[in-house]
Amino acid sequence: MALQALQALLETIEKLHKLHRSLLEISKRKSDHLKANDMDGLQKQLLAEKKHVQAVAQLEKLRIKQTEAYAVASGLPVPSTVSELLEQITDQKLALRFEHELIGLTETVTELKKQEALNQQLLEQSMQFLQISLDMLAPSIQSLNYGTPNQDQQRPQNRTLFDSKA
Repeated sequence: MALQALQALLETIEKLHKLHRSLLEISKRKSDHLKANDMDGLQKQLLAEKKHVQAVAQLEKLRIKQTEAYAVASGLPVPSTVSELLEQITDQKLALRFEHELIGLTETVTELKKQEALNQQLLEQSMQFLQISLDMLAPSIQSLNYGTPNQDQQRPQNRTLFDSKA
């Protein structure tokens, strides 16, 4: 029973790792679309990302249940972490597989966080550029709203290169 629960937990962690690697690829494609100002492509990547995040959430719930099931089957305290369970695995080959997947998952999540931070910076820079562009194109509110409507504006005299009065 405990070995089956452990195998199921390992499979779930492998699936989580695979999904996170896929999320990392989506995040890199989002960066490319942000750099190219391709909003349609970015939108498609956001939809794919949303589906992946939902799948990760479901797998994470399953992982928690499987961790608890293995802890109960092994006589460990129920709020156990995967790292605590790893210490209890007696099969060396299985323990190495577990450790390999956990390290890989941790590294992938770390890289994903860095990539998402880059995407956040790219998005903020895009928004700043848009704001500056809009500010430059929009007329000044003061010039539209203030002053008497029929006020003759003083215009400087047109000066030519050659002053004929001299």
